[in-house]
This record gives sequence, structure tokens and C-alpha cells, in this order.
Amino acid sequence: MKLSFKIKRNLIGLFVLVATLGCAKQEEPIAIYVSVEGSDTAAGSLSKPFATILKAVEEVRDLRKKGNTNPATIYIREGRHLLNETLVLGLEDGNVVPEKSKDFEKVGAGTLPDAYLTFSAYGDEKPVISSGIPVEGWQLVSSELQDLTAAAKGKVWVADIPEGMDTFYTLYDTNERLNRARSEGFVPTQEGDKRTVYFPEGKLKNWDNLKDVELQVRPSRAWAINMLPLDSVDEENKMAKTAVSATYQIGPLAHWVHTKDGNSAWIENTIDALDEPGEWVVNSSTRKIYLWPKYVNANGAPIGILVPTINELIRVEGMIDYDGAIDKPVYGIAFNGITFSHADRRAWTDDADQLGWGMQHDWDMFDKPTAMLRFRGAENCIVTNCTFTNSGGSGVRFDLYAQRNRVENCEFAHLGEAGILLAGYGPGTKDVNHHNSIVNNNIHHFSEITWHSPGIWAWQSGYNHITNNFLHNSGYAAVLITNRVEPDRKLNGEGGRTIRHHEISKEIIANTKEDYASWKAREKYNHSRHNVVEYNEITHAVELLSDGNCIYVSGAGTGNIVRYNYLHDNLEHSMPAPIRCDDDQHETLIYGNVLYNNYAVSAGIASKGVNDIINNFIVAPRVVPKSGYLSYEWVPVAGSKVHHNIIVSHPDGGIANNERPRKGQITNLPNLEDVDIDSNLYFNPSNPHWMDAHFERMRAIGKETSSLFGNPMFIDAQGGNFGFKPESPALKLGIEPLDVSKMGLKK
Repeated sequence: MKLSFKIKRNLIGLFVLVATLGCAKQEEPIAIYVSVEGSDTAAGSLSKPFATILKAVEEVRDLRKKGNTNPATIYIREGRHLLNETLVLGLEDGNVVPEKSKDFEKVGAGTLPDAYLTFSAYGDEKPVISSGIPVEGWQLVSSELQDLTAAAKGKVWVADIPEGMDTFYTLYDTNERLNRARSEGFVPTQEGDKRTVYFPEGKLKNWDNLKDVELQVRPSRAWAINMLPLDSVDEENKMAKTAVSATYQIGPLAHWVHTKDGNSAWIENTIDALDEPGEWVVNSSTRKIYLWPKYVNANGAPIGILVPTINELIRVEGMIDYDGAIDKPVYGIAFNGITFSHADRRAWTDDADQLGWGMQHDWDMFDKPTAMLRFRGAENCIVTNCTFTNSGGSGVRFDLYAQRNRVENCEFAHLGEAGILLAGYGPGTKDVNHHNSIVNNNIHHFSEITWHSPGIWAWQSGYNHITNNFLHNSGYAAVLITNRVEPDRKLNGEGGRTIRHHEISKEIIANTKEDYASWKAREKYNHSRHNVVEYNEITHAVELLSDGNCIYVSGAGTGNIVRYNYLHDNLEHSMPAPIRCDDDQHETLIYGNVLYNNYAVSAGIASKGVNDIINNFIVAPRVVPKSGYLSYEWVPVAGSKVHHNIIVSHPDGGIANNERPRKGQITNLPNLEDVDIDSNLYFNPSNPHWMDAHFERMRAIGKETSSLFGNPMFIDAQGGNFGFKPESPALKLGIEPLDVSKMGLKK
């Protein structure tokens, strides 16, 4: 049958309509551009970019509302892009929730889908996201300024705090974060309480900006430092009160604690301490900033000075049901090639905000905005090729719900606090922070203000893959896997308010002890489990505090693996052990790590629990470790496996395997005879009888029967080649050679 012309025309029109609808579904991905030279009234195109990132986000949201569900990229051009309010990305900015998520990988994020919304540098350009606003109107200070040092007279400039700001805790120029004026250090003259410090004559006084003055103090412990605002100073009785409680009582440190100059406290932000170029002071009452500049214009005035307006630049935040069981995360947000900088330090300002909310030893605060980029309820989010630098706080946080996220090929440098933090919910049954990947990041010169801040920390976070990172020049530890918050902790104790008591049985709470049996009962609430920390390189750790480690596992769950890491040239006298399983820690595997040329005053590897130490090399220690190259500490260690390790001792010897009880301990002792120990290789270059007594004791009970004394004959240990020559006795024992070229950053 022949079709009429009208019918043919209608069919053709219908075909065109269907084809057009089909093409609409295949639209190109959304591309929006932002430039510091753009305009928010422009089109957001490459030739007519927007001026602000917020406008670009609003444009994407508007397109979503109109039905465009294609992936979107916001391209950020060269220059410094200001955010003076935290940019919050929520559920509307992420992808729809998948009907059925794929199964989790054994560990880590696995392969992630393409991002739904990406913030990316354009081409090879280097955009910076910053909260810094310029300080203008600088004037040279007259010599009459009270308490100004003779060295500073004629060199200090003053300007007003920018409008809309009350105070701030860090300051920047075009090159770096500037140091706040710091007094000479001192040691508290006696122990006070958590808000009382006793000071030597003349060290503290009633400055006119007292509420802006902070006490930086190591409060009677080796492993923590607190920055506390002053409340009052009694100069006559040489006693001061702080406005916020310290983690511990404020007093002198123990005799064994390492310090740089013998001091454990100092004051910051006073005019009489402003005595070097680059130092500054703020007085919030008079709204003045004082600065001895490093970089000046032709008139000698400071140039490029920036005040940070916020401490959290961008937050990706899902729907958090804190008291309930189910959160709804944001899916598919990515950041690529962007530099984050010039955010403030989040200061301690009152006890209600601090007491009980600290994670282990108050090394960081639970669920708080302390990082430049923060994910709080996020899945399938990616951070690649970004730089986090010159800031008062941390780089990246993944709080509460965080799954299948990835941080890769980034640099973290010159941060006041931590590099990367994974922090789930406190002890309880809600376990939703896991299966994230931290891969191939260069993390260095962090913890520059708050010395105890780590490079990478998985707190109440499990099944993460932490691999091929290079961590160096830290104030304290490099990598932490911890919980250390027991269910019976008092509310105002460390982490006490993070505990989800309604999810934990009263019997468990009542019977909490730091022993293996109690840990087995509580382990299900300790969500830092089954993390794999491998192929990382760590050097120059614990440079400022004491009693820290390259890799530290403590009070966490089961199945954590620390393997194939290269820990070398940690040269400060402050490190007790490069690898430590500390209090309340069990069922950890320490395998295939190389410990070379480290100043470990206590031990090479310390195990305070039932943990396995297999195929590790401890070589060329700088000193004899007081507690042994392998130290079994404080608690019974029955069930631990110690096989195929190589220990090349210091020429002066020391103890290869040491049982270390607490001072005065007489029961539940660590007993080497309970350990499954064999096939180890020991060598002392100056004493062929170094291991005779140990072998005699252990072989009498059928242990260490295959172990040997002998030179492992590394190919070139000094050159980093820990393979074996053909005649090495290590090969006879079945010891695996270790290749440090695979450890650290991938080329």
C-alpha cells in the first residue's frame, strides 16, 4: 500500500523527534570554567568564564534541576581563588544512590566509577583555593610601642585586622606561613592541674592582649602538646590559669623525655617576643596586626600578607544520622590538580568543645572542621594530583561515613597539623568508615604547629589500603592505626564522649580490662581493623616530640597488616621504636619491613600483645636499643609468631629478644618461652658469641632450633639493596629478600 505524502511527512517528523530525543540523552559532559579574571554574570564558558567557584557550583545545580544528569567538570584556571565561607557540597551535587553497590574489595577502595562532579585544574595550570584576604594599609610602628624589643624597633609594621574578622591564628605571605612571635622556652616549676601552670620569674605577665596570648605546652607527657589560651596571670605568685583544660596536668616532663632545648613550654603572640623577620602578633582588642616582614616593597612595607578567614575550605557532606544507624553519603565528587592553601588553625577555645571529644591523647578532635578539604558522609570520592600546603590545620579529613574514597598522587607539605585523617564513629556498632585508599602521596613537614599531628591516621576506620606513600620530616608519628578509647572511659576523658554507650552491653563496659581476653570481647567495637599499611617509605620522623614511632598500632581491632615498609634514617634521639604495637593491641601482622640506620632508643620492633613479627630486617641501628631489637612488653605474648627475621646488631650488642615488664610488675609477665619463635638470623659484627645464651635457653625448650648466627650477606645494604648474595645463610632459612626500590613513591 502506498503511503500518502502527509503520512510520510509525519513519519519523517516522528523519526527526527525520536532521533533528537536520543541525541539529547547523549549530550556532551557539562564543562564550566572559572577564572580570577572572569565575571559571575558571564556564561561560564572557556572564553567567558565565571569569577567564582560558588557561581560555577550554582550553575551545575541549576542544570541538574533542568534535567541534565551528565557528568560535570568545573575547570579552575590559574590564580588564587578566594573562599571566605566554607563551600559545602551536598547530596544534590553528587550522583544518585546506586540501586545495588558492588561488593567491597578485600581492602581499599578498588576501581571507582567516573566522578559525577569534578573540580579540576585547567590543563597544566596551577589554581589555588585559598581563604586568605589581603592585609592593607601598613604603617611603620613608632619606637614608643610598649615592650617592643630593641632589635625590632624601626622594623615592625602595623595594620588593622580586616573588616568582618575578630581574630585569627595563622598569617601568610606570598611564600609561606609566617611564625607567630614566640618567647624563650621554660619548664614549669611544679605540677599544676589541667588549667594551672607555675612559671619561673618573668616568663609570664599580664600583657595588654592577654586573651590573645597562648601557652604552648607539653603537659607532663612525652606524646602530646597543647596550645592553650591564657585566662589570667598572677605575676607575684608566678602562677597562671588557662581558659581551656590541657590533656594532662601541666608540669615538668619525666627525666627520660627528649626535648630539643630542655624546655617544655613557651608563650606565643606577645610584642616582647617579636624579635625576628617573619614574626607577627595580633591584638584583637585594638584590632591591630604587628609584623616584622620578610618581604617588602620599595618603601619597606610588607607585601602579599594574607589573613585566613576560615579553617575549612570545602566540605563534602552527606546526610548524617548521628544517633541512628544509617547515613546517606554524597557520591562521586572529585578534585584534581588543585592547590589548597591559607586556611586557619582551629583553636581550642572552651572545655565544652574539647573535653571528651579528643581522639587518642587529643591528637585531633572528633568530627571537627580541622582540615582544608573535608568529607563527612562520602562515597566514591577522589582526590588526585592535588597539593595541600601552607595552612594552619590538616590537609584532608574523611569523617564518620566514608567508603570507597581515594587520595592519590597528592602532596601535603608545611601543614600546622595532620596530612590525612580517616575518622569513623566512636566505639560502638556503627561501623561505616572503611575501604578507602591512600596511595602514592608525598606527605612531609606536617605537624609544624601542633607537633603530635600524624601524617596518616586511621582512627576507628578499617579495611583501608595505605600504600606507596613517602612520609618524612614529622614532629611525631608518621602513620597511626588506633582507637584506644575503652568503653568504660569517663565522659570527659580522652574520647569519652565519642563512645556510643547505647550500642555496647553493660557487661562489656563493666568488665573492660587491657588484656587479650577483654580485647577479644571488645574487638567488634574497635573499627580500625584489617588495614593494610604497605610499601611506604618513612624517614626523619619524630623530630620534635618524644615517645613516637614511624608506624604505630594501638588499641585497634584485628587483622591489621604492616608490611614491606622502608623505615630509614630516623635520626632523632626521641624515637623509641620504628614500629610499635602498643597498649591493648593484638592480632597484628608485622611482615617484610626494612628498618635501617634508625636511632631507636627502646626497641627495633615493640609488641605489647599477641602479634606476629615475620621476615623483618633490622640493620645498622645507630644505638643499642635498651629494650631489645624485638621487645615483648608488659603483657603475656603467648601465641605470637616470630619467624624469619634478620637482626644485624649494633657492634656493642644488646638484647635480640627482650622481655620487658612494667616497673614493679610481678604477674602476667611477657614470657619469650610462650612465643612461637624460629628460623631467625642474628649477627653481631664484633661478637660471634652474641646469641649463645639465647640459643641455649630457647633450644632447651624446642624453640629457635633452626635459627642461625651469621652474616646475612646483603648485596649492598648501605646502597639500599637488601637482596642476598648466593652464599647467604638467609637463603637456607627461607627468608624472603626485600626490595626497597618498591617501597615509597611510585616513579
